[in-house]
Order: sequence, then C-alpha cells, then structure tokens
Amino acid sequence: MAVSRILRNLVLLICLSCVSCQNNYNVPINPPFNPLKPAPGPCPVVPVVKNFNLQQYLGRWYEIERFFNQFQEGSCVTADYTLFPNGSVSVINTEVVNGKLNPIFGFATLGPDPSEGRLVVDFPSSPVAAYTGKGVPNYNVVATDYVNYAVVYSCSLPWPKFKLEFSWILARRPSVPQSFLWELKSWLRYANVDGRRYIPTLQDYSCPRRLS
Repeated sequence: MAVSRILRNLVLLICLSCVSCQNNYNVPINPPFNPLKPAPGPCPVVPVVKNFNLQQYLGRWYEIERFFNQFQEGSCVTADYTLFPNGSVSVINTEVVNGKLNPIFGFATLGPDPSEGRLVVDFPSSPVAAYTGKGVPNYNVVATDYVNYAVVYSCSLPWPKFKLEFSWILARRPSVPQSFLWELKSWLRYANVDGRRYIPTLQDYSCPRRLS
C-alpha cells in the first residue's frame, strides 16, 4: 500500500514537472527576477558597428530582452524607425501596458562620425530626463546583421558614482532561438556588456501587431 502511494505521488510529481516545463517554454508574463546593479566604476568601452548602414537599420524591431530600467514597464515592445526628409530618424517605441498600446515618439540623428553605429536619440515628451549631454550619442549599436538582430547599449555617469546602464536585444521577428541568445550573450561578455543583466520581454501571440 505504501509503495503504491509512493508510486502515485511520483507519477503526479512527474506530470506536474512536465506541465511546468510546458508553461516555462514561453516567456512568462511577469518573470521573477532580481535586477543586477551596474558594475562599479566608469562606463565600459564597448565596440560599435563600423560602416553603419542607417538605411538597412530602418524598419521595425521587436524587443527580445532588455536591462531593467525604470521607464519601461510594458510588454510586446516594438521600435519603428523611419527616415525624415531632413535625414533624421523618426523613432516610435510602443509597449502594451494594461492591455493598451502606449507609444512614445522621438527622433534620432547620427553621431559625430556617421560611419559608426552611434546615434543621439531624444524623446521630447518623455518625463525621463536626458542623462547624456546634448549631442552626445546615447544609442550605440554594438552588433547587428540588419536582417535578424541588433544589440543596443548606452551608459552614462550623470553624477559622480551614479552610473546608468541600458541595453536592448532586438530582432526583426518577435522571437529568436534560445541557442542564439546564449551565444550572443557569451560574445557580449567579451564586448564588456554583462549578459546576466538582461530580462526577457513578453512577445507572444496576445501581442497586437505581432508578425506571425
């Protein structure tokens, strides 16, 4: 009798484990995490894309993962870049908060060296203060192949001993293979970007405007 009860409990535990595995296959809506603080010291030196092709970079990007930050709380995040006639870039970042689309509008210009993937992005209507000096690039494209993925990084020291570090992994589709993310984060470690600080962004079929 005792052996039979043990076997039933073991089968139940296995079934629950399988259900848990299935539920965890997709990114949970509110994944538990403890955001890591930026490492002490100055901003690290990170590589940026050379011979940057702005035209190829335009279009829609889906946010796959990001560093924790105080100005993003939603899911289903997209970034849309289009070119203005004057050569600057229209930036529309959209997230879903409480079931509603929440866009923010801004613009971007290339940095001092237009051949590098460094841009100055500004959101005039955002309550978030600009922590970098005027004209200082705050959107650094660390890596991209233009058609699949991009990694963006930003770091600033607005006050002594107060470092702000942001990063986003973007993709042309709402999801990327986990194996690719692991390899990318391993490479980012050598690029002085801490891959442990990324948290996943929900991009499931409940997201509006999702590309299937």
